[in-house]
Amino acid sequence: MIQILNKAVVLFSLLSIFWAENTPVDGLLAVVGDNIILHSDIIQQSQMIAMQQGIDPATNPYAFENIYTETLSALIDQYVLLAAAKKDTNIVVSKNEVDITLEQQFSDIISRAGSEEALERALGKSIRQIKKDYWEEIKNMMLVERFRFSLFSEIDVTRKEVETFYYNYK
Repeated sequence: MIQILNKAVVLFSLLSIFWAENTPVDGLLAVVGDNIILHSDIIQQSQMIAMQQGIDPATNPYAFENIYTETLSALIDQYVLLAAAKKDTNIVVSKNEVDITLEQQFSDIISRAGSEEALERALGKSIRQIKKDYWEEIKNMMLVERFRFSLFSEIDVTRKEVETFYYNYK
């Protein structure tokens, strides 16, 4: 009984600290398997996508909101596939492959942003920190891509089968 009371006091204390703070607590959007999706993660990814597409969130908030929603949905889907891909022991992604892919993607993002400094200002982090944050995501993305390929690589659909399906279910 005393342990339960102690836990309740600790929980109440933590909650009161959060309520007393003027800074907002990052919002939890979803939990998929072992992965937690935070509002700040989706905002950061959405900002990168908006930058790649040349969309300014301040001048086009509706487009940014669409990017945000699509990013959240895609990340949930990716985490579902990632959980299955991690269980498949035949799929392997090396550190070198991840490093090469990361460098290729960042050189493209930097060129679209205009400079490394512009990208750092937009995301509020150094290039080194951004790369560090995204390394695991790139690895996971590669695992998911290879998992999808392993699922669909042996499926052959002819044009005739597509047309038959279309006419039967239109």
